[in-house]
Amino acid sequence: MQAAAAGGETDVGFVGYLMLLRRRAWGVAASVVLGVGSALVLSLLATPVYTSTATLFFSLQNGDTASDLAQGGTFTRDQIASYATLATTPTVLDPVIERLDLDVDAVDLAGRVSAAARNETVVLEISVDDTDPEQAAAIARAVSDQLIVAVEDVAPEDSEGRTTARVTTVSPAQVPTAPSSPDTALNVLAGLVGGVALGLLYAWLCERLDNRVRSAEDLERITDLPLLATLDTPPGADGRRDLVVVSAPRSAAAEAIRSLRTAVQFTARPGQSLTLLVTSANSAEGKSTVAANLAVSLSETGLRVALVDADLRRPSVAQVFDLEGAAGLTTVLIGQAELDDVLQEWGASGLHVLATGPLPPNPSELLSSPGMAEVLERLGRTHDVVLVDGAPLLPVTDSSIVARLVSGTIVVGDASRTRRPALVRALGILDRVEARVVGVVLTHVRQRAAEVYGYEPLEPAEDAEPLLSRLRRRGRVALTLLAGRSGQAATAEPEQEPVAVPRPTTTAGR
Repeated sequence: MQAAAAGGETDVGFVGYLMLLRRRAWGVAASVVLGVGSALVLSLLATPVYTSTATLFFSLQNGDTASDLAQGGTFTRDQIASYATLATTPTVLDPVIERLDLDVDAVDLAGRVSAAARNETVVLEISVDDTDPEQAAAIARAVSDQLIVAVEDVAPEDSEGRTTARVTTVSPAQVPTAPSSPDTALNVLAGLVGGVALGLLYAWLCERLDNRVRSAEDLERITDLPLLATLDTPPGADGRRDLVVVSAPRSAAAEAIRSLRTAVQFTARPGQSLTLLVTSANSAEGKSTVAANLAVSLSETGLRVALVDADLRRPSVAQVFDLEGAAGLTTVLIGQAELDDVLQEWGASGLHVLATGPLPPNPSELLSSPGMAEVLERLGRTHDVVLVDGAPLLPVTDSSIVARLVSGTIVVGDASRTRRPALVRALGILDRVEARVVGVVLTHVRQRAAEVYGYEPLEPAEDAEPLLSRLRRRGRVALTLLAGRSGQAATAEPEQEPVAVPRPTTTAGR
């Protein structure tokens, strides 16, 4: 069991990484393009460098017996590292500079010359780098020639005064035909690897630093409240909030509102009218859009619904429904109008909307007055559901006051901007006033096409009669086939023309 659990955790983690890469795909792709592009550009702008190599073989000059030759070989291998160092000293390079009339000193030339012995051999390779391939070959030949002279000068002599070291050029330096650097393919590969690493680091850092509430998993980290719905509700092209249940009733967004409607209906307490406050942590998170669409959706089921705009600072309900907003809630609260006089009916389903009316200088005092509780009580007696669009919780205290007057509160968060600390503070405010929070709604949650179930009518209304005719023909064919299989004669009933019912006639005098 433990192994299975561990495997499950590994699968969840792997899926989590895949989801992380999907969310940050653009950033990772940009990092890869940046890495590959930078490597390619640097390779194209770099000055080509050519490398020419000469190979020297070192051996013992004198030796008559096998023992002498073996000892000489061991001695030569021990000295080969010293000969490699000798190749980059002024003893060798100064004559080369003088011979080729180079405009450099021994130190600069030593940076372009390298000498290395092959492992466990007496073969020394001398390589020279230069931007001119012919000059690279000339310098390599000159250095190898001068090293032979220098080795013969420093090598020990035998009893007869002859040098014991013998140097043979086994591979003279050739003019290179292709540059040794930059290696464009290798650089692009390195840029690709570096870009992927940078993209993964970017995705990880963004995920660690991103504290937005974008999913049910993010919500579970800060609260045990249920996620009532995730809505894809971007603002309209003209900036006004869209009644998607009216403008696009068959869309996925409208279906999400209906799903929210079902969840809200289950929050009602038996025997009591449902009064819900719809609010958010900050402004522009979609609370008014949710409240308006939810009100329309509830009214479509035959419920008596009232929508109250209690955002006395930035009201929007009257604008959404294209209603008169000069008189409304504030007018009733200050005693200048009766509730029935300012309650406006919208649509054919009997939705009633109470706009804000004139904006007061003291919204909190008005909402905490006994008149506000009386308005909600009267609406609750005459309606099945009362929705209140309240002000944001963090900037002002208006919604925390209204939350104590309703039976439940819905907190709306924008998945693209709502931060966890902000939502935690908003829920903390509601908890301090002992408000009943029924759940959270997330807006601007982009839905993938594969996750959306949609439906459309099979045939347009004008094509209904041809469709029925095809179905009747198919029915007659099916009856004939069944009759043939059973060996019985069967005939389809002929289509009968509708019988005209005579109208009753009247006679004069009756």
